[in-house]
Amino acid sequence: MARLPPTPSTVKRLFAYTGNQCAMPACKELIVDPSGTVLGKIAHICSVEPGGARHASTMSDEDLRHEDNLIIICGKHHDLIDDRKNEAQWPAELRRQHKRDHENRFRSAERQLIAQFVDSTQATQPTYPKTLKALAKASNWESMFNDPDQIMGITSFIDKLKELPLSEREFAWRLAERMKRRGLDVLPTDDVEGAFNIDSEELKRRMGVLEHHALGSVDDGTGYREWNVSLWSRKHGNNPWIEILEFCEVTRADPAEFIHDLNFGSYDG
Repeated sequence: MARLPPTPSTVKRLFAYTGNQCAMPACKELIVDPSGTVLGKIAHICSVEPGGARHASTMSDEDLRHEDNLIIICGKHHDLIDDRKNEAQWPAELRRQHKRDHENRFRSAERQLIAQFVDSTQATQPTYPKTLKALAKASNWESMFNDPDQIMGITSFIDKLKELPLSEREFAWRLAERMKRRGLDVLPTDDVEGAFNIDSEELKRRMGVLEHHALGSVDDGTGYREWNVSLWSRKHGNNPWIEILEFCEVTRADPAEFIHDLNFGSYDG
């Protein structure tokens, strides 16, 4: 198979999130030394060559040179990981996890810097889904594929999400994780305050922002003086936050790609 080189824009993005450090856990080797010499190497998570480490015959040429299949590491680790006899020690999903963990450290720093100077909600523009093919498969809801109502419902949610401040996106994400873990549609306010170590005023403030964006609220519960935290369902569907988590659980995608980076194109596959 002819090897297609990464595009210049891909290389720039890869280097932007290296922190000038090998992406292998605990490795402190520099990617570029103080003299400007490039010591690191761009490695394929799944090999281009048949017979190479972690080669996947189902991947196209474009898939193989895509940013998601590339990681920058030091020369030593490049040679170790690309050696076929070490493949069992370095499976593809573990390599992807190393990439996510390493790059997210510097994506987080980037978001913090951006937030100091500009409206951070405008720093990233969303990628909208067009078919929902992958979401339909992952959720076993085949009729969702190419359903205009479902596409409209998710698009409406994305339009609200993109205006939501980053800290409230993160808070709603963690609420959804707790709801999913406990199998609940709502959480008592006392439970949320205790779990997240926040007082009632902080919870009221955060949920007020979510309600302002039509994404959540605090409502009367069923018991005496009981109040519940809820995340609102999207049009023609269910809780969109849990929908993201369940999709990522099946596909092993990173929820941050949706909630922080607004990349809902992954719902198409």
